[in-house]
Amino acid sequence: MNRFLPDVNTVLALLDPMHVHHEAAHRWYAATRPMKLLICSHVENGVIRVASQPGYPNCLGTSGRVRAILQLFIRNAPAESCVHDISLLDDGILLHQELLTPSRVSDLYLLALAVSHGVRFATFDQRIPAGAVSGGPEALVVIPISAASS
Repeated sequence: MNRFLPDVNTVLALLDPMHVHHEAAHRWYAATRPMKLLICSHVENGVIRVASQPGYPNCLGTSGRVRAILQLFIRNAPAESCVHDISLLDDGILLHQELLTPSRVSDLYLLALAVSHGVRFATFDQRIPAGAVSGGPEALVVIPISAASS
């Protein structure tokens, strides 16, 4: 069975029918079945924060409503919780400190978390410097955006 830890944008794309990558997310999801998702609190909190903001293009409602939508998604998609048991302060995890930039902290953390749990990190972001994390290049899965690249 395929096992993935998706980033916030991937979960948003699966949940939000108006998301720019909604169709791509569902093509990927269908093509990689059977699958199980690992969802960590970092991603849960990010989805709630982003999708409940009035400025989000397709605001999914209040934080409480987004929380309920996310709970339902986690129950219905084969998903389980993922424990945060790593740190980017560990030199054995972060191999290239110079690649840790403010815009990459979450990406590299989630990639390292996926590696530590023996799963793959699913994202649309093609700019993640996977080599910064021990085992990162093997664990990174960039979801194809166009149907032709899947």
